[in-house]
Amino acid sequence: MSFDTSMRLDAQVCSMRPGCPSPTSTPEELERRAEIQRNDLLLHEAVIKNDTEAAKRILKDPVDINSRNNYGRAPIHWASSRGNTDIMKMLITHNCDTEARDKESRTALHAASERGHADVAEFLLTHEGDMEARDSQGNTPLHIAAQHQQTRLVQLLLDHGADPDAENSKGFTPLHIACSLGSRGILEALIQHGALLNTQNKVGNTPLHLACQVNVGDIVELLIAKGADLNALNSRLQSPIHIAAEMGHVDICKLLLAAGANIEQREQGGRTPLYIAARGSFTAIVDMIIKTARLDYPPHEEKSNNFNKKEGGLRPVLNSARMKLRYSKDEGVRRWDSERLREILFKLAYKQLSPGEWKRLANHWAFTEEQIRAIEHQYTGPSSYKEHGYRMMLIWSHGLTPDANPIRELYDSLTAIEKRSVADALRRKLDQENEERRKGNKKSCGHCSIT
Repeated sequence: MSFDTSMRLDAQVCSMRPGCPSPTSTPEELERRAEIQRNDLLLHEAVIKNDTEAAKRILKDPVDINSRNNYGRAPIHWASSRGNTDIMKMLITHNCDTEARDKESRTALHAASERGHADVAEFLLTHEGDMEARDSQGNTPLHIAAQHQQTRLVQLLLDHGADPDAENSKGFTPLHIACSLGSRGILEALIQHGALLNTQNKVGNTPLHLACQVNVGDIVELLIAKGADLNALNSRLQSPIHIAAEMGHVDICKLLLAAGANIEQREQGGRTPLYIAARGSFTAIVDMIIKTARLDYPPHEEKSNNFNKKEGGLRPVLNSARMKLRYSKDEGVRRWDSERLREILFKLAYKQLSPGEWKRLANHWAFTEEQIRAIEHQYTGPSSYKEHGYRMMLIWSHGLTPDANPIRELYDSLTAIEKRSVADALRRKLDQENEERRKGNKKSCGHCSIT
């Protein structure tokens, strides 16, 4: 290609660019274009600086009201992001494009929503601002307001009819965003305007999945109260409790378990929440899940002949109301759940049972193999079995009915696993204590007596 040909092509390309002079432009046209370009720069500068008077002066001269800077922003974008309604009105009076897009395809309403300028947003809405305009990521102004936790803007957009269930390119609704950020006020506004609770994004996560992931208890509690699906599965077949267990969020797991989350669901790799919690060494969650399993699921009567079927049995089946009671703040005041019982169980686990015997006791009490493996997953050395046994016995005691006699149950269970000497020692010790109480004219605790 010759030099002359190259120059002609460059001139043709330049002539197609906005503001670029054509080869046939007269000196007057060139001067006018130069003046417009100078005014464009001055207008951008005035709007960015929030200088209303300067903007007013410049708009009296020839200017491209929709000129763009390197970010693709027009003056209307800057006025919106600065929250200047006076400049906004002047620009609209001069017929600016209220739906101008920057390089991210955002409009002035996106900019106002990001910065929380409610007055500007409302002014744009009265001039037919598009509430459903999408940026390059598929976000509407409502998404942007939620992302930047602009509660007032969210409420304003919703009141003007913005779609609360609009999805961006990742499948996130504004509710997903609010939950992932722990924005309770925005969450409540969206729910009041009918936002769907169980919409799944591109990877299958619901708002509840995301709230569990970021460990915001009041958001999780609110979603549960409003009827969110506790057992919705994402693309990895994870329910919210899988995520909470994986991340070690104890309080979130407590809320989900109390509400009735399914603890038997297996994720894509075949792992239950119990396995996941054990693998992460989250012992509080492990114990909580096992307690729930023993409270909320029928005993394995068909699988174990060792299950104690007498009145006050070892694994009662409780309804959801009872389950919530067990996880209340007053959990530790049950009449038999005393410090004395803990002392007895501690001594039994740390001084009187040899390695492996806690498992025999666990099998007698119908703990499953998965539950036993989960308890013993945390290994701290050769004496780990002592802590394992103590944890197991605390879990067992948690599942007793309020009218059960734990010492009687413990005596019978020790006898059943051929630890009669330990059972008799426990009986003699407690009988001795009862005798001392009687001699001291102290009221004996009927729940500490074996006879």
